[in-house]
Formats: sequence, structure tokens, C-alpha cells
Amino acid sequence: MSNKKGLHYAWYVMLGLGFLTAGSVGCYTVLIGSFLPYASNSLHVQYSQFSYFFTALLLALAATLPFVNGVLEKHNVPLILTTATVVETIIGFLMASFTKVWEFYIGAIIIGICMAFLCMVPMAVILDNWFDKKVGLANGICWSINSIFLAVMSPLITHCITNYGWRHSFIILAIIGGIFMIPAALFVIRYKPSDKGLQPYGYDPNKKQESKVKQMVVSYDIPTTKILKSPAFVIMALILCAVQLISIMNQVFPTYSTVSGLGAETGGFMVSCAMIFDLAFNPLMGWTCDKFGAEKSLLVWTALSIISFIVLIIATMVKSSSLAIFGAGINDVMYVFCGTGITTLTMFAFKGDAFDKAFSYVVSIGYIVSSFGMPIIMNIYQHFGNFYSVFIYATTLDVIIFILIIAVIHFPFNKASNVKLS
Repeated sequence: MSNKKGLHYAWYVMLGLGFLTAGSVGCYTVLIGSFLPYASNSLHVQYSQFSYFFTALLLALAATLPFVNGVLEKHNVPLILTTATVVETIIGFLMASFTKVWEFYIGAIIIGICMAFLCMVPMAVILDNWFDKKVGLANGICWSINSIFLAVMSPLITHCITNYGWRHSFIILAIIGGIFMIPAALFVIRYKPSDKGLQPYGYDPNKKQESKVKQMVVSYDIPTTKILKSPAFVIMALILCAVQLISIMNQVFPTYSTVSGLGAETGGFMVSCAMIFDLAFNPLMGWTCDKFGAEKSLLVWTALSIISFIVLIIATMVKSSSLAIFGAGINDVMYVFCGTGITTLTMFAFKGDAFDKAFSYVVSIGYIVSSFGMPIIMNIYQHFGNFYSVFIYATTLDVIIFILIIAVIHFPFNKASNVKLS
């Protein structure tokens, strides 16, 4: 039941997954946003053109995700994770020498394929394997590790770019990312407790046996096609699409602060403040979802996101760096929703083995749509010439998310009409 004496090994796995996420997702989807204006100017391309880097990355990620579970179940997980982290680190080094925008697109595709094995779906599945209790809290803490990393690294990377140039800063980013990812993948993370001769944290033999029986029946009775055609799946996919389109604001803040006259350093502090709020939001969102139910808690969290955009609009009007930084902190709620929130909400909508089947496809579709998030935002900015339009667009998506959460409350997949356990 436990790790004999001391801390259960599940918590070390959680730490390793947090380090993996920081070095991969943190470096190559958030921190890389700080490079966008500098690399674009250096390559003589528009911001919107360079932003297709994120499109290429997320499309490659989405295309790979449906295969991740099968690969992890059948092959050596530490070897797969270590290979992916090494390849990502090499591409990070190479980006420092790229002179054409298409080279960044190719690099993004490779990173996206690797990231599929290092982020959201593997994290959720591996944590679900290791935790029978407090899985929501474990997810929250795991993402908080990424937040600590970004809170420290965002102003540091901005400082490096400003003082040493964006090319040298890419090398620094690649080194730091590799330090975080490679040891965790090679030495710490294991796919399931039996790989270490352990039982999951909070293991209860009676409840575990009941859970296994139910999962076997669900897996046998319900084909994947029925899950994919269900109202719950469609609603969850739409929710994640909208959440992903908003959660990329952390990538946008450095550009926003630069073009809005608040200064490049303000953008770095905006990302840092968002990550500081993230430290509280991640475990708090996980706790509230465990305590009150994901479907109810996330309505409140979505309302908080709407408030954040109101604050950002006011900050832009009065040219207040302090208010912009505070607004960015509150705005981090959707970044948290994208990880901790969507995982727990999908667990509400899909029980047992149905969750394993649904989650990878939900995330895959969400990433396909969100891959166009940065180009959409940059084109909205270029068309209207200001970020007011961007914040209004994001607020509209928040309202849609709020309505969709209410919808999934009424159409969970595991109703008696859908699932018959006997």
C-alpha cells in the first residue's frame, strides 16, 4: 500500500512529471513566446507568420496523441520518454541557428511529436495509474511545478534575450529544458506502480477490485466509436477547444506588452505573475474539483477568467503595467483549466476505462483547434490594431465555455442509458 517507510514513490513520479512538463511544455509553448517579436523582426516576417510555429507544433502534437497510450503500454516507458526529451533538447539547440521561418516550422513539428509523449495525456494516465486517492491534487501540484519554473524563467529569458540576443538565449533555453527533462525521464518516472513492485498511493484492495471489474465491463461493452459519437464527448471537445484558445494568452503577453507601450520587461513579469498565481490556482482547482465536483467548481473558475479580461482591458486603457501584471495573474485560471480542470471534468463526464478512451481524443481535437490560436490572435490584433479586440474575443469564448459546462452536467456519458454495468 505504501512505499514501506517514508514518502510513497507516487509522489516522486508526480515530481518527475512536473519537471518533464516544465522542460517541455514550459519551454516550448510558453517561454518561446518571448522570442516571437525578436525572431520575427530578425527574419523579416510578420508576427502572425512566425506564430504558425505554434500551429505546426500543436497539429503535430494532436496527430500523435491518439497513439500515445498504445505505445506507452507496449514499450519501455523510460526509454521512450528519454528519447523524446533528448530530441526536443537537440531541436532547441538547432533553433538558435535557424535563418528561415520554415526551419522553425519543421522544428515545431518534431517538438510536437515528442511533446505528445511528455505532456497532458501521459501525465493524466500515469498519475491515474499511481494514485487511487488525491489524483486531482496530484495533477494540480504537478502543474504547479511547471508554474514555479515559468515564474522564474520568464523574466530570466526576457533578460537574456534583451542583453545577449535571441539566438544565444535559445541555447540557454535548450540547456535548461534538457536539465529538467532528461534526468526525470531516465531515472524517476515509471508507467505503473508494479514496475517498482508497489501498489498505487491510497490503494484499497476491495475498492480496487470493484473498480477493475467495472472498467473491464465498460471496456468490453462500449466501443470507442460510441464514445466519440456521444454528446458528452462533443461537448468536452468543444470545451477544451475554447479553453486552449484562451490558455495561450501566456504566450501572447510579451508581444502585447511590447506593442501596447508597456515595455518588454512588463511582458516577462506578466508571465511570471501568471505562474505565481498558478502555484495557488493549480492545487486549489484540484481541491475544489475533488471537494465540490469539477462541473460546479469550473463554472466559478470560468467566471474568474471573464473578470481577468475586464482587468486587462482597463489596464490597456490607462497604460498601467501594475494592473496588466495583476490581470495576467488572474488570467492564468484558463491555463490551469487546460491541465487540471479539463482532466477532472473529463473524469466527471467519463467514468472508468471510458475516460482513458475519451481523454486522448478530447485532447487531440482540442490541440488541433488551438494550433490556430496564436495566428487567430495575431491576425485579430493586426486587423484592429489593438488588443482590446483580442480580449473581447477571449471573453466571448469564456461565456461559451460557461454554457458548455452547464451542458455537460446534463449529458455525462456514463448515464444508465449509455452504460449498463452488470
